[in-house]
Amino acid sequence: MKLFLFRLILDMLAIGLLLAAFAYNWFGNAAHEIIGTLMFGLLISHNVFNRRWYGMVAKGWREPRSVFSKTITLCLLLMMVGLLATSVIISQTVFDFLSLRSTFTVRQIHALIAYLVLLIAALHVGLQWSMIMRVVGQALHVKTGTRIQTVALRGLACLIAVYGVHSLFVLDIGLKLRMETTFRFWDFEAAAIEFILRHTAIIVLCAMIAHYSLKLLSLHKRDRRSPRTTE
Repeated sequence: MKLFLFRLILDMLAIGLLLAAFAYNWFGNAAHEIIGTLMFGLLISHNVFNRRWYGMVAKGWREPRSVFSKTITLCLLLMMVGLLATSVIISQTVFDFLSLRSTFTVRQIHALIAYLVLLIAALHVGLQWSMIMRVVGQALHVKTGTRIQTVALRGLACLIAVYGVHSLFVLDIGLKLRMETTFRFWDFEAAAIEFILRHTAIIVLCAMIAHYSLKLLSLHKRDRRSPRTTE
C-alpha cells in the first residue's frame, strides 16, 4: 500500500504540473517548457510502475468494461506521444538546440492535444477512482461506507461536476478543441485560484463520467449473466 501511495503522489504531481502548464501566459515560455519536461519525467515513471499493463493490453477485448478502460488508456498514451512530439518541435528553450522548424499550425495542434490530454487523463483517473479512495481511506484511517457519508460525498461531487460543466464554457474548451483562435486571455493577476478550481472541476467531471460509466457497464454485465425467470 505504501508503494501505491507513493505512485499516487507522483501521479497527482504530474496532474498538478499539467494544470500549471496551462498557465502559459502567467509563467512564460521557459517555465512552461520546464514544467512540461518535469511532467513527462513523472509520466515515464508512471509507465515504468505500470509496465505489466502492456503485457495484458491484447487480452479482454470481449468485455465491454475492459474495452472501455483500455480504449481510454490507449487514447491517453497516443495523445501523450503527440504532446511530446509537438512540444519538441515548438520548443524555444529546453529542446531549442534541435533547431526544428515550428509553425503556427503545430502550436495550434499542441494546444489541442494538451486539452485532449487534460480530458482523457481525467477519464483515466476515474477508471481507478474506487481503488484510489479505498487506499487513501486506509492510509488516513478514515472509516467509509456510512450512508450519510456516501450521500454527502456524492452530493459534493455532483456540485463540483456542475461547476465543471460551467467551466467548460468559461474556459472556451469547445473553441480550443476546434482549434478556433480566441483573443480572450485569463487574468491570472485577478483570478489565479479560480483558474485552478475550474480546471480541477473539469477533471472531477470527467473522472465521474468514467467512474459511473464503469459502474453501468458492470451492472449491464451482471444483468446479462443473471438467469432469466420464465413464466
